[in-house]
Amino acid sequence: MEKGISLEVIWSDEHMFEVLFSCSNGFFSGRAEMYLDDETPSKFAGALQGFPTSPSDTREFEMGTFNPQHADGGVRMRFYCTDSSGHAMVDVKLRGDASLGLGEVQSVALQVPIEAASVDEFIRQLKGMEKSIGASASLRFAGNTISG
Repeated sequence: MEKGISLEVIWSDEHMFEVLFSCSNGFFSGRAEMYLDDETPSKFAGALQGFPTSPSDTREFEMGTFNPQHADGGVRMRFYCTDSSGHAMVDVKLRGDASLGLGEVQSVALQVPIEAASVDEFIRQLKGMEKSIGASASLRFAGNTISG
């Protein structure tokens, strides 16, 4: 799994589509399938537009579901700057389908350092994301490792 955040369309019909959301920081990683409506990628792009405007800029976005009564997963993301130089990070909380063998849902929480400059490219990819299988958008990991 590549370091960073990515969405890839794995199924679609005329009203919705399913994506495989993947995230990794090199130490921890996770993947979950989730259903999205046609407007979700453009809403996500809109929520990130211009990030970061200042060192205190924070953006949050949620996709899919965290309700264990519903199929598939969900993701909550919080984009923010870690310092006054504009170094950026994303806190990711990812939920997968229920794992009956473990008696609880599968989940991962991790931080992914990103380059603020790569957010613009990610926004462009999200805006152009089609519902065709294989369409994708990726936000690159910044650097080689994360610091604890």
